[in-house]
Amino acid sequence: MLRMRPLPTVINFTQLLSALVKMKHYSVAVSVFSKMCTFNIAVDIVTYSTVINCCCHLKHVDYAFALLAAIFKRGFVPNVVTYTTLLRGLISQDKFLEAELMFKNLLKHNQIQPDAAIFNTIINGQCKTGNTSQAMMLLRYMEKKGCMPDVVTYNTVIDSLSKDRLVDEALGLLAEMSNKSIQPSVVSYNSLIHGELGKALAVLRTMTSKGILPNTRTYNILINGYCKKMKVDTAIHILEEMPRAGLTPTVETYNTILDGLFRTRRLDEAHKFYKKMLNQGVKLNVVTCRILLRGLCWNGLVDEAMTMFHNMESCGLVPDICAYNILIHGLFKDGKVDEARNLYHNLLLKGLQPDVISYNIMIQGFCHEGLLEEAYKTLLEMEEHNCLPNEVTYNTLIRGCFKNKMYDGGCVLIDEMVAHGFKADTSTASMLFDLLQLKEQDPALLALQKKFMP
Repeated sequence: MLRMRPLPTVINFTQLLSALVKMKHYSVAVSVFSKMCTFNIAVDIVTYSTVINCCCHLKHVDYAFALLAAIFKRGFVPNVVTYTTLLRGLISQDKFLEAELMFKNLLKHNQIQPDAAIFNTIINGQCKTGNTSQAMMLLRYMEKKGCMPDVVTYNTVIDSLSKDRLVDEALGLLAEMSNKSIQPSVVSYNSLIHGELGKALAVLRTMTSKGILPNTRTYNILINGYCKKMKVDTAIHILEEMPRAGLTPTVETYNTILDGLFRTRRLDEAHKFYKKMLNQGVKLNVVTCRILLRGLCWNGLVDEAMTMFHNMESCGLVPDICAYNILIHGLFKDGKVDEARNLYHNLLLKGLQPDVISYNIMIQGFCHEGLLEEAYKTLLEMEEHNCLPNEVTYNTLIRGCFKNKMYDGGCVLIDEMVAHGFKADTSTASMLFDLLQLKEQDPALLALQKKFMP
């Protein structure tokens, strides 16, 4: 195109940019735009808006605003699409206050006639930050401005109300949708079911009476809700209903029930359910792996968890860092320190990087066994691998020092913890209080008492 004489019009170049955007090649589109500018190809507001969209997708909102400045400089007038794109870019980077301020300024100076898309963008931002009441006010303001809310607007606010457990208000909005002849989608009903399990069956009846069929997510929400309430039998009954409704349970559906069976200590049923998953050809994932390991370790079946772990590896199911953490914690809890240590080193050999939870488990395990030197080595290893200790790390080590009468070390760690902006948790504070009441003549203990009781 650049070699053609005469050059194609800006419309042709903008079509090329739009095609790249549709294919999500945002960085390539920005590169093409730069070339266009180098060759002095006249660009228009559509071109600028397209490239601003690319910058926002690439998380370069600052570049997007630089392009907005260029639009003004060249005498163009940004349109509602340009501003909506910029607002979405700010919200995608969690810059909700900036987005809200920009929107208010646009309205104040009558720079745009906002449409449903731009209102929905801001309402979504409000809901993401938990400002459901502000989102409701914006919905009403939207109507006042003569811009009718659509199904996306209502779905967003209904979901936020449901998360806040304001189900009656959410049901009110659902009724309002019907009054305005806006057909609620399955998304609206799923949000309501998620918000209040007690009203789930009533919502389901309303849903089906309006000809809206529950989808797999509807059933997954119900199953998850009943499992959390420890009503696993009800969850299993709902699972059995899915094929009759023409729906296929997903691995997430099965995982939820498997986890529920383990949590309610129904081990035999959990084993049978796991075998059923295998027999039905359910493709297990890493979450299944975690649930099995955690369930077995919780119930003291650490050897069986280890066997299951090795079987998973041989089946090509690769355990992640969370799976290793569960098993290492289980081994320490079962008093199998050497096996826990070996599995931790195996983790490193597999190329998995321990996270702060991994290190905290190791430190807690060593402290519990009185292996303070190894606990300190783990702390140093954390720092070497640029994994910063957190409040749990310090509290665990401090309690380990106190338990093993290493009061000097505990004092040093308390100073370090405070210097990093952390504080003692309830267990550490309780242990420290008990130590301050002791009448022993240990010099280190006396120094500790003097430090905190001058």
